[in-house]
Amino acid sequence: MGSDYNHYMRRLLATIGIIAIAVSVFLLFWHLAYVLVLLFGGALFAVFLVGLASPLQAFIPLPRWSLVLLVAIVFTGLLLLAGYLAGPAVADQMVQLSEQLSGGLNQLESYLKQQTWGEALLKWAQEQWQQAPLSPGKLMGQVTGAFSTIFGAVADLFVMLFIGFYLALHPKPYVQGFLFLFPREKRDRLNEVMSSVYHALKWWLIGRATSMAAVGLLTAVGLWLLDMPLIMALALLAGLLSFVPFIGPIAAAIPAILVGLIDSPNQALYVVLVYFIVQLLESNILTPYVQKQAVSLPPAVMLSGQMLMGAVFGLQGLALSTPMLVSMIVVVQMLYVCDVLGEKIRPLGQ
Repeated sequence: MGSDYNHYMRRLLATIGIIAIAVSVFLLFWHLAYVLVLLFGGALFAVFLVGLASPLQAFIPLPRWSLVLLVAIVFTGLLLLAGYLAGPAVADQMVQLSEQLSGGLNQLESYLKQQTWGEALLKWAQEQWQQAPLSPGKLMGQVTGAFSTIFGAVADLFVMLFIGFYLALHPKPYVQGFLFLFPREKRDRLNEVMSSVYHALKWWLIGRATSMAAVGLLTAVGLWLLDMPLIMALALLAGLLSFVPFIGPIAAAIPAILVGLIDSPNQALYVVLVYFIVQLLESNILTPYVQKQAVSLPPAVMLSGQMLMGAVFGLQGLALSTPMLVSMIVVVQMLYVCDVLGEKIRPLGQ
């Protein structure tokens, strides 16, 4: 009896200890969520730079770090050139867009208040929006002070860019330092997992960049056919926000619909039709073609991940939810499905 009791107590204490460690790790990650999201954003930018620099090694006989530097310089130069050529016009249209959005919202609210069902709809919408997991109050309540201002958002962006640049420039010390945290016999496998995550993220970025460019161009053409104002600003928003699947296109369509509403309700309906057609083309023609090589996730998985990441990590988590999911799925596929369950599957991106 005594030995059984001692064995039981050892198992009980070991279980309590494991639970305590798991809870401690969870709380640590919870409090460091903001920093971890910034680090992941930097790693994603590093994947972008290395993904562009690696193919150049077949044509330019230079070390990879110098090609990464060359890619960063060219990328920065192109951004500055685009800002010099189109920046003033886009900035002016953005200012006009903010003014027209205010007018469009007021016009929509006035129209709804004139209807018998409008008051009830407005009240219901406000209640539902405040209770939603991704409502502004809840999102901003989870975002640290650095994201409470535009200056903070820009500062966070620069932090991610600098982290990504230095990771891409000399990745080996960071990779080795991470691997040294694990037993020697596990390092080769973990290195394979990290390589698979890199390839999956690279192909996901290729697919997403292609979709963003296509959505921006198709939106500009559609709005031009409708003779809409502020085409550059609206098309730029559509392209950039399509980085976040599902939620991004909806968020991009709202300003365009409000601008169209200022002209007439019919124009707003035409704008809805344009955005619907663009998303139909992107989802059923462009995306399946690109995803023959690029990484794809089931829609329900992506949407669930966006809701979860947005509720837990705030706006940063919502923006980076899909690449985070890609990374986690690859890790689970290789370390659990393959190594623990013994199944033979191809990880994402391979």
